[in-house]
Amino acid sequence: MRAFSEVAKLNATEWYFFSFRDRKYATGFRTNRATKSGYWKATGKDRTVFDPMSGEVVGMRKTLVFYRNRAPNGIKTGWIMHEFRLETPHMPPK
Repeated sequence: MRAFSEVAKLNATEWYFFSFRDRKYATGFRTNRATKSGYWKATGKDRTVFDPMSGEVVGMRKTLVFYRNRAPNGIKTGWIMHEFRLETPHMPPK
């Protein structure tokens, strides 16, 4: 069996993962992006993702930057993550 990092690797510096979003509070909508060593902070505004064939909106992209330690005194790192989500969450994946 191949290692997980081999399966998820796009190239030498990029990987992809699929996961469910963790909620910060059980009854709320805020996403928990905290880890043991730091947290992911959203930067900029959400960007629209278009289908190149039809030109219709299929989802959104959010850019996140990893900070070490705890907010608000985190130390910015060079790690960047793009979070993609479908515009219509119940649409079958393509």
